[in-house]
Amino acid sequence: MSLQDSLKRGIKQARKEVLMAKPHTNGAVVPFTRRKIIGILNKHKVPRERWGTSTFRTLEDLVGYHQRDKLYFRNGSSKVCTIDVHAAVVIVTHRFNRRWLELYEDRQEFDSGGMLRRDGFNGVAETLKRTELVVEGAHRCLQEELKFRDRSLYQLSDCIRIEERSAQESEKWPGVWAVYHRHIFECVISRKLFNPNGYSEREKGRTIYFKWRERRQNNLPLCM
Repeated sequence: MSLQDSLKRGIKQARKEVLMAKPHTNGAVVPFTRRKIIGILNKHKVPRERWGTSTFRTLEDLVGYHQRDKLYFRNGSSKVCTIDVHAAVVIVTHRFNRRWLELYEDRQEFDSGGMLRRDGFNGVAETLKRTELVVEGAHRCLQEELKFRDRSLYQLSDCIRIEERSAQESEKWPGVWAVYHRHIFECVISRKLFNPNGYSEREKGRTIYFKWRERRQNNLPLCM
């Protein structure tokens, strides 16, 4: 089987998996109130002393994420407080000097002086909004994170797969466990968008830096 046929087969199988995947909302169509969320945290005895310090987020941030985005609480009999987080993840690539490059998040620098480096989080990611289509979330991710506003200057694939990550303690809210559902897209950008020095995004209280690294040649973009 040729490489092209193999890639087409992989895309077809991935699309089938995406269509069959069930959202992890636990019936929480209507967002919980702040009071309800505090009740869940207290039920699971989540310590919040460190929230809002160093690189950690606040209670108000958690309430905002839940009410605005696809971040859902598992309010069952679990012994730990667990959230499901759905995100659009875009693998941004560019061919430069006959080499394929891939963008990754290098670090987050906080105004408080802290710095965060995340292992195993490839691509550029944004938590999905409750009311948006996944593909629109991917376009928004490129616009907000990298300022790519002209869609004619890049080629975005369909969602090629959904990665279901194992539960891990949240990097934003210690004491809360997070299960990430990563909706993966591929993106090839034009020369006009390419910045060899990378990109940065300024958010409230922090700056995120993205850099390029060489991509393995046997793992070429699927939207060429």
